[in-house]
Amino acid sequence: MPEDRLGLFELPTGRTGRFEPARLTQVRARRGISKADLATFVGVSAAAIGQYEAGVNSPRPEVLDRLAEALKVPPQFFGAGRPMARIDAVSAHFRSLRSARVSDRQKALATATFVWELTFALERYVRLPEADLPSLPPGTRPTEAAAVLRRYWGLLDGPVKHLVATAESRGIVVVVRPLHEIDAVDAFSAVIVDRPVIMTTPRRSENVFRHRFSVAHEIGHLLLHGDSGEHSATVEQEADEFAAAFLTPAAAMDAALPQRLDLAALDRLGRTWGVSPKSLVRRMVERGRTSESSARRAYQRLSITDDPRADPTNAYPGEIPSLLKKAAALAGDNGAGLPALAEALKLSPAQVRDLLGDADERPVLRLVNGQG
Repeated sequence: MPEDRLGLFELPTGRTGRFEPARLTQVRARRGISKADLATFVGVSAAAIGQYEAGVNSPRPEVLDRLAEALKVPPQFFGAGRPMARIDAVSAHFRSLRSARVSDRQKALATATFVWELTFALERYVRLPEADLPSLPPGTRPTEAAAVLRRYWGLLDGPVKHLVATAESRGIVVVVRPLHEIDAVDAFSAVIVDRPVIMTTPRRSENVFRHRFSVAHEIGHLLLHGDSGEHSATVEQEADEFAAAFLTPAAAMDAALPQRLDLAALDRLGRTWGVSPKSLVRRMVERGRTSESSARRAYQRLSITDDPRADPTNAYPGEIPSLLKKAAALAGDNGAGLPALAEALKLSPAQVRDLLGDADERPVLRLVNGQG
């Protein structure tokens, strides 16, 4: 009998309930492990892994345990019967399509599905804000969309204070994931079962101005492009135009921008509006206050004088997402702490903490060889 075949009277479930093939695909993609490498670790053929994921065969209990060990999940994770999000690459808006491999995108999407499942689990205990984005007619221009959203969210023409908190209050889940998970694809967004999700990297959140522009860029995708599946430079440019118009409305900029290209003045203005001097230089070009050639010289001067260590905004922790953490804390206060979430997700409490964005700072202890 082949190693991956069940006996005639064996349950096709291992010891954890009915095996869900998509769970194996999901966690393998998130770990970024190929079928061949996983097969080597587990001691079966690569074809067997493919058959498990296709639902042709189910792993035997001992193989299931080895799969769980290799993929660092409890064996119960592979059980069927709990909600699972399924999205594909055409439904997400990736920033770096050219450099990202298919496996990079699958890895990022798998992480996004874990985030959605955590959100869904939390909603069993805590009522999160419903997604609150206006519907726009086809062909809406980015600047028009920015104005519509400002009106819809009741924002005046001034600076948007704490954009991430504003987005979260409107039902958009924002998460910052470790570089090794989504570095190749950079920030991206998707609507997963009616829940808008924006994922960014620490590389963008390290600079609050860049982080705010990145989040605004993704909100632009959610508004303008939905699940169109179109990926192009034009689409990315539209999202940039939306971000600029949303963070720095034209009417307000016409009144606030200096008459000549003054980098010191732009630096002060940028700190008021939460945008970088570089983006304000671009705004000056768009508003007819300076020329492209002057802007290029300004960019060169900014790159020469740029010193992140001397930037006082570095002391600011940034616009850190807090929606999921607060929901988890509220659930915990009402008797549904991390163990309950971990049981719902079939993950370990440490893995749930990781999804919430909490670094596990507990010391790792190991037995000394030969002494136990």
